[in-house]
Amino acid sequence: MSSLTTSTASTLSYLVIGGGMSGLIAATVLRDRHIQVTVVDKGRAIGGRMATRRIKNAQYGEGVFDYGAQYFTVQNSRFQGLVNSWIQKGIVKQWSLNHHILSKEVYYRGVSSNRAIAHHLAENLDVHTNTRVVSFTWLDDHWQVQTETNDTFSADVLLLTPPLPQTLELLERSQIQLPPETKQRLEQIVYSRCIAVLALLAQPSQIPNPGGIQLDGNLLSWIACNRKKGISPQGNAVTLHANPKFSETHWEADNTFIANQLFAAASPWLGSSVIDYQVHRWRYSQPQTVYGEAYLVLTEPGPIVVCGDAFIQPNVEGAVLSGLAAADYLLNV
Repeated sequence: MSSLTTSTASTLSYLVIGGGMSGLIAATVLRDRHIQVTVVDKGRAIGGRMATRRIKNAQYGEGVFDYGAQYFTVQNSRFQGLVNSWIQKGIVKQWSLNHHILSKEVYYRGVSSNRAIAHHLAENLDVHTNTRVVSFTWLDDHWQVQTETNDTFSADVLLLTPPLPQTLELLERSQIQLPPETKQRLEQIVYSRCIAVLALLAQPSQIPNPGGIQLDGNLLSWIACNRKKGISPQGNAVTLHANPKFSETHWEADNTFIANQLFAAASPWLGSSVIDYQVHRWRYSQPQTVYGEAYLVLTEPGPIVVCGDAFIQPNVEGAVLSGLAAADYLLNV
């Protein structure tokens, strides 16, 4: 990437496509080096799978739901340093599930919600939500990025962080040619799907403290009480995750059918009638395999770096480490 030299890196502008953890982490590293960086995300809110939603009911209060990633673990010392700083700022805390899960790992979650971690990262970033990029074009010395609403962004360098099928589609629409071997490796990475149901209950759930259980039943892989977790003080908010098999089989099914199936499977832990619910489909819940390198660099026709949770570890930590590695690369080219 001859256009990126150490002497000019600080004068270049960077556009991060995708406001999940990988994109936000990379953007904050660049920002902290006083580099011009913009983040665009197609969603209504940033965070990707660090997702939180509310359901309000006049009689039964407001339920707050973490409905994407439920917690994360840390093995890498650099990521641990970041997490420690979030703990000191009151953004993150330990969530001890170990009496339900036979593991010595420490589990972490957002104090007020998991999306709050993304909001914290985005505090001093130039972030544009509801901004779906449809294509980009290299114009001699910079990228011109086109959005669905015909807005344009310009940048010297692009960081692509969406799930790989979306990234590949974007590259194809932009007529960016990948080396055949690279394209084949990327296309072979398959994601599990996950259907999430957010249920507001009339009464407190029967889910034991501290509010989350991993399941290996026929339908459910996870159930959580957001009230016992500590993020939904005003409402009995329960998150249900269907397992990959159910999610794949019933992906196109009616929401009512899906909800009724999962409520029946969860009935031992619900112990209450459901007042209201929403269904969310995570098409790209978790990569089943990974690329095997921390990020991908493309140099033609202009500089692009691709990163995310499908590169080294298919989880929150993997997304963070890939974003850190991509940012390090850009700072040290």
